[in-house]
Amino acid sequence: MKALEFIIEAVEARIQHAEDIIFWEGSKGAKRAVEALHRLEQGGHNDVTIKWDGSPAIIFGRDDNGNFILTDKGGFVAKGYDGKAKSGDAVAQMIMNRPGAQVPEKRDGFKQLAGQMKNAFDAFDKAMPDDFRGYYKGDLLYFTKPKMDGDSFVFTPNIVTYTVRADSDVGKKIAQSTYGIVIHIHMDEDGVDRKLTQQDMQTMQGNEVLVIPPVTTQQPPKIDDSKIKQLESVINSSATDIDKLLDVNVLEQLKMKDLSKVFYTYINSKVDSTMDNLGGDFEQWLSTSKVSGVKQARIMQHIQGNDNGFKSMWRIVRGIQIVKDDIISQFEKQDADVKATIGKGQGGEGYVLADPKGDVKLVGREYFTKANRAVQR
Repeated sequence: MKALEFIIEAVEARIQHAEDIIFWEGSKGAKRAVEALHRLEQGGHNDVTIKWDGSPAIIFGRDDNGNFILTDKGGFVAKGYDGKAKSGDAVAQMIMNRPGAQVPEKRDGFKQLAGQMKNAFDAFDKAMPDDFRGYYKGDLLYFTKPKMDGDSFVFTPNIVTYTVRADSDVGKKIAQSTYGIVIHIHMDEDGVDRKLTQQDMQTMQGNEVLVIPPVTTQQPPKIDDSKIKQLESVINSSATDIDKLLDVNVLEQLKMKDLSKVFYTYINSKVDSTMDNLGGDFEQWLSTSKVSGVKQARIMQHIQGNDNGFKSMWRIVRGIQIVKDDIISQFEKQDADVKATIGKGQGGEGYVLADPKGDVKLVGREYFTKANRAVQR
């Protein structure tokens, strides 16, 4: 894997679903997730921001010589061609040279995107300060100012529709803009990630390009304390067994150090059906997975030798998921400046909970992830 691809993917993977933290951090991660969710009832909701579902993903900024570049992930790390487009024509040509653009039924879509990116180039160049060095990676939310529906702006950049009150702080900024983007990563000139700061939200000049500021939830949720206590009890009683199951040193010796990733792939596959029987059908899923037969046997032998840790882990995962989903439902029913929906249902991509030990995703897997996986791209 190319170094920069690794950096980008590592940064994106750093924000985990609340219920998945246990895979990577063991029993301590489970405790961290439960504590983070519990804090939401005591003012922690002020650290929760809406997760925007934008498209396409772009990278833009200035190189060492101050040249403005607008491209995408594929173009930024390209080796066979210069994907760091330095003009509107160049970024449009790059897109139209993609294999997908040669497919007749997809060509119109590529042509539309190429035109939008070409038009956006000058606006982003103008908005980026001349002395800025480095790059931002983000998702576009709109290429033209969103249309009004009643007293709100409405736009659907990907699969989530956002309704933003025109008289809100965000709505007033949207009214002055042409392009809207949410940024996720700040990279220096060498492509190394830097932590986003409040200053990053204010880098762009003028009003034409709007970097959407964080929008926090407005009221604390009510947490079912009995469920929290149940989770804490299971974590405390099974911590040793869970950590034995996920011990990276042991897993490396057994030649399956990516077991956590296997568990993650499994739980993601469950969104296509149901989260019921979580862990109970893992062996069945594993037998149909891309994991080699030899490795499957090693994994099942390891699980059978750590039966309590395995069963407790999935009990905790499902318990955290239930608490999290209830919190998300409460947030989405609040009277807020920004509403997110998928189709005619309720709910968008979810939320991000800022945590000193690592941000946490609060995403409704059984509706957002399922809908996102169903999109043909």
